[in-house]
Amino acid sequence: MERIDLYIQEVTRRLPEKSRKDIEMELRSTILDMMPDDYTETDVNLSLTQLGDPAKLANQYRERPNYLIGPKFFDSYITILKMSVTITLIIGVIVAVIDHSIAYSDDIPLLESAISFVGGLVGILIQALMNAFCWVTIIFIILDRVVDDASLKMKKWTPEDLKYIVPIEPKKQISKAEVFFGLFWTAIWATLYFKASDIIGVYEKSETTNKLTFIEPLFNQDVLFSFWPVVVALIAFEIGLNLYKWMVGKWTNKIAIINTIHHIALIIFTLIFFTQPNIFNVAFIEYIGDLFNVQKENLPNIWDKCVWGIVLISIITSVLDSIEGFRKVRK
Repeated sequence: MERIDLYIQEVTRRLPEKSRKDIEMELRSTILDMMPDDYTETDVNLSLTQLGDPAKLANQYRERPNYLIGPKFFDSYITILKMSVTITLIIGVIVAVIDHSIAYSDDIPLLESAISFVGGLVGILIQALMNAFCWVTIIFIILDRVVDDASLKMKKWTPEDLKYIVPIEPKKQISKAEVFFGLFWTAIWATLYFKASDIIGVYEKSETTNKLTFIEPLFNQDVLFSFWPVVVALIAFEIGLNLYKWMVGKWTNKIAIINTIHHIALIIFTLIFFTQPNIFNVAFIEYIGDLFNVQKENLPNIWDKCVWGIVLISIITSVLDSIEGFRKVRK
């Protein structure tokens, strides 16, 4: 029975959640009907062999045929596309809101301002969605036609392949939501980094135009962008880690170790980044000091405490997340 359960698991995990239970009951009934009441392991193997590869059988249960992307990559394509589109939409909305807030003026009628915002938002979203859809689709079309079955070791499926599959315990499972929010967080902080000199800083409302004007950036742009090779490497590392977690589907010692290495790299980068001289714009610090009536002689000390408080919180968060990874492995 364990082999039958593993076979059903391999079929249903590739299907939409809303139809899994019905298909599981139907498939179990089909398998049992194919065998005698006092079936043996040989009968199970024969029945599962007749049903064939779980991936191909799952594809037959789908309501729509696959043409552009073949079965061997279709599940991966749909998952990555959904994640990319969702993240793109959220980032697009954030960018549109920021752009509209900066350009907003009380002199502009509310209806005209709303139409302008909606028009700008639609334009940003259409462009972002087209980019996400085109790039993800092109990559998977190339993979589907370049990577052959032999390179993926796609030999003829037999029930013996099930013995290499370990049932996924719910407590160790890595959900798609966890992977999505990991990718979403990467997209957020990457966007903030590369647009920091344009959006992170002090805004003031102009008395003449009633528009928000960007006065002083938080960071010195030249110092900030000097870290871009390291930032790109961290982005690639995070994306690779999240995609690997999605492929494996559960917490393992290997994933926990890679996750810890990732957090160690983040801690080192954070310490180096915030200890760089002139990383912060002095004019921004002085503006904040005047805003809160902080005496100039006390301002550097208070600012350093705030910065190192943020760094300490980041380090504690990284340590806790690393520990949590190993804790999930041992559940």
